[in-house]
Amino acid sequence: MAGHFNPDNHNHGAPNDQQRHAGDLGNIEANENGIAEFNLLDQRISLFGQYSIIGRGVVVHANQDDLGRGGQQDSRTTGNAGGRVGCGIIALAAQ
Repeated sequence: MAGHFNPDNHNHGAPNDQQRHAGDLGNIEANENGIAEFNLLDQRISLFGQYSIIGRGVVVHANQDDLGRGGQQDSRTTGNAGGRVGCGIIALAAQ
């Protein structure tokens, strides 16, 4: 997996920040069984055009993302979210 999807070259941020990586989609929390359900409507990313996420990766990090506000060395780039514990590629399903 590469770095955060950032076509506008912004600092890391929260999903509702005016300036953020296009791929900054916030935090999810898994239950005691490690299962998380997540539903997000985002106005920046899309399935087509400049902000298309098709072919891009989704990464689940070990720690909570500080949304660029933590003051750590990597807060402004990765949210100081720790190691990668899961990942996948976004694709359109064949019909």
